[in-house]
Amino acid sequence: MRVELDVFSGRPNPVWQLDAQAAAALVALHDVLAAGTAWEAPPALGYRGFLYTIRSDGCRAYHGAVRTAQTILADPGYSIERFLIARLPHDWIGLVPMIEGMLRPRE
Repeated sequence: MRVELDVFSGRPNPVWQLDAQAAAALVALHDVLAAGTAWEAPPALGYRGFLYTIRSDGCRAYHGAVRTAQTILADPGYSIERFLIARLPHDWIGLVPMIEGMLRPRE
């Protein structure tokens, strides 16, 4: 499964492939998310979430929610984003503190 970290402007975003086991785990996490109503649009610059595709449905996980073409799913524990951060390729590990800083609840 292809994953993209939407974070850069003016240069290519990090893109990597999950192996079959990690992809199955991501699908399992995705499938247990409940329907949500809140979606915070990502900013124009900086961290804008993770992009992935499940069953031909493009998904964006951003700030505790997952948006697909069909629905919004609530992920208040940031399970999808945390799962993908843990699988970020080593070349991009320096981005982790910035991304994790965005996962804190906003006041």
